[in-house]
Amino acid sequence: MVSLTAILIPLLPLLTSALPTSSSSSTALSPRQNFGDITFYNTGLGACGSVNNDQELVAAVSAALFDSQSVCGRSISVNFNGATVNVQVVDRCAGCAFGDVDLSPSAFSALTGSLDAGRVQGSWDFI
Repeated sequence: MVSLTAILIPLLPLLTSALPTSSSSSTALSPRQNFGDITFYNTGLGACGSVNNDQELVAAVSAALFDSQSVCGRSISVNFNGATVNVQVVDRCAGCAFGDVDLSPSAFSALTGSLDAGRVQGSWDFI
C-alpha cells in the first residue's frame, strides 16, 4: 500500500507553484491624460441635470466617456498652449471623440484668449 506522503511529495512542487505570491508593486491606476479637440458650446440644461450658463467654468465630455464612467461634477484641468483652466463636468457631448472636451464660452475664452479660434488641440486630466 502506498502512503499518503509518497503521493504528496512528488506533487509538492506543483502545489506550491500555484500559490499566490505577495507583490510590493502598487495596483493603483495613474491618471490618464486625454488629448483631443477643445471646442465651446452654449450651455443650458446639461446631462448631469443642472442648468448652467455661459459664464460658468463648465464642460461636456464625450458621450463614450460620459456613458462609461461617473463623471458628473468631477473637475478637469484643460491645457492649451501653456494655459490651463479648471472646469466642472456637467454635460455629455454627443459629437465629441473620446479625448475631446467641449467648454463653456467663458472657459474656452479663459483658455485661448477669445472665442475666435473655435477649435484647438489640447489635453486634459481629471483633478
